[in-house]
Amino acid sequence: MAIGQFSSQTVAMQLEQVRPKLSEFLVRSESKFSQLFKKASEKHRVSAWTAGSGAVQAWRIPVLLNVGGDYQAFSLDGGDLGTGSLMKTVYMTLGYYATDIAFNVPALAAFATKTNQQAIENAMAWSVGNAIKETALYNEIALFQDGTGILASSTAVSGSGTNPSPITYTLETANFTYIRLRGNNQLLDVANSSNVIVSTGQRLTNINFAANQVTVAGGTTYSAASGDQLIFPGQGPVTSTTLSSGTFRYGLYTYQTTNTSGSLLGLSYASAYELACNQVNGGGGYYTPSVLLSGKSQLIQRRDDMAWTGIIGVTHMAQRAAWYLESVTIANWLRNEQKQAALDLVPTGTTYGDTFEAGDVTHYVSRYASKSRVDWFNPKNFGVVMLDDINFFQSPEGQRIFVGRVAATGNPAAGFQFYVHTTNNVYSVDPGCSVVIYGLAVPAGQ
Repeated sequence: MAIGQFSSQTVAMQLEQVRPKLSEFLVRSESKFSQLFKKASEKHRVSAWTAGSGAVQAWRIPVLLNVGGDYQAFSLDGGDLGTGSLMKTVYMTLGYYATDIAFNVPALAAFATKTNQQAIENAMAWSVGNAIKETALYNEIALFQDGTGILASSTAVSGSGTNPSPITYTLETANFTYIRLRGNNQLLDVANSSNVIVSTGQRLTNINFAANQVTVAGGTTYSAASGDQLIFPGQGPVTSTTLSSGTFRYGLYTYQTTNTSGSLLGLSYASAYELACNQVNGGGGYYTPSVLLSGKSQLIQRRDDMAWTGIIGVTHMAQRAAWYLESVTIANWLRNEQKQAALDLVPTGTTYGDTFEAGDVTHYVSRYASKSRVDWFNPKNFGVVMLDDINFFQSPEGQRIFVGRVAATGNPAAGFQFYVHTTNNVYSVDPGCSVVIYGLAVPAGQ
């Protein structure tokens, strides 16, 4: 006769076992480059002062265009010594730029995770404890953009094409890669290919790394199209906001640019052509000694040998791989024994925090940098202006955690909100003392 007893009869008294640590499915540390940049950059606290239309702002950067003096031939026999000329100076200006990161902890989440008898982490304490760190990670992402706040650009779109249905974008990988996104449920806005904001309040609901696709949903209705761009939220209302340099915080690529027209921080390229970076077009090839030496030669000719002092490089791991593959290709391994262990053909220094040397330049890597370019500059030529230190937003009485309000009634909501604000903006005192090597091939698998 069959035994009629089953283990399911004991489920009611079994204990649930939970690993006492959170697995982190996203980046949780700054790059070595980001830490270096923050340490080397000058820092200045500024006011909110502007003049007129705001074209002249609180921080002014004086620039020497010409030393003055007219060098000429003259006759010692009573010749004209010349009138002479004076030094010429101009200035660039910028002001602070405010961003914040907002956290919302429902009362139930706070109470249900308050003790270690209830949860492996206290949701409120964990969120407060990680808020500054998360802000720093977003600030590193913002460092690698051109002041427009663009996170990623699409090459194709699928789905219904009209929100609020989920929309799946295929993203290009060379200039702005999907890894810039901070994981599931990240808040985003969308701009079209003409840089006009077309939707706000989107949430990242899925990332398909194999297909290089992301899915967004939940924001305001719009017609999606290939060429749409995922951007930092909060830059302005839909249809009436066009992204341009300065609609978001300035980044490294504001100054490391191939632009040679228009203006930079209020100073026109036409009146100060030395604003323009030295440029090397990789032409779809790899990062080779020929490309590197071209950049080095241009920089020294534009300035002098002293311009080379303190120059560092920053790039994505893809271009480090390209440089290493270049050296492996030309390597000739001489072996003096018949029996030896297999050679490791990959050079040392391939972890994320490792630097690499190329052309007497120490190169740093960042997952947020463009995959198809290498940038050289002196971090001491960069600085940061700020209205206030990065900190929790707080009332004059020191209150940092606030109770929200129900929109329909105005009554207190059962939950807690807190914010970390940043008022930094990045400047360069000498954008022309740099090199942009662009249009490089991305090695397969990178």
